[in-house]
Amino acid sequence: MKFRLLLLFMLLSLGVFAQEQIPNRFIVTQKVDTLLSQRGQCFAKVKTSHKYYHIQLYNGQSINTARSIKAKFQEDFPEVYVVVEWESPEFKVWAGEYENKLSADQALLKIRKKYPNAFVVNPKK
Repeated sequence: MKFRLLLLFMLLSLGVFAQEQIPNRFIVTQKVDTLLSQRGQCFAKVKTSHKYYHIQLYNGQSINTARSIKAKFQEDFPEVYVVVEWESPEFKVWAGEYENKLSADQALLKIRKKYPNAFVVNPKK
């Protein structure tokens, strides 16, 4: 008898504590629309660096070395784009975005005066 009462009580209490299913709702405000628009504009402006020739200044496993080479290069050549990229298992410092190898080779002649180990790369992913 006690078991039946306990079972009845448990079944009745399940209905009391059950949660109502609420569908997922997304509230899109003007600020969210603005942020999504700005995000899209930023991605549209970003160049895909793998379409260009670059001059590689460093490759190695030290992010600190890569950052210091990037900072020094920016001081030496402030007009040239420079970036630290990660290609497993190493960091690479690439300078410039040249549409053809000839323009990359011309820039390399100037850069090699301060960075003798630099060379032209055309990364493909």
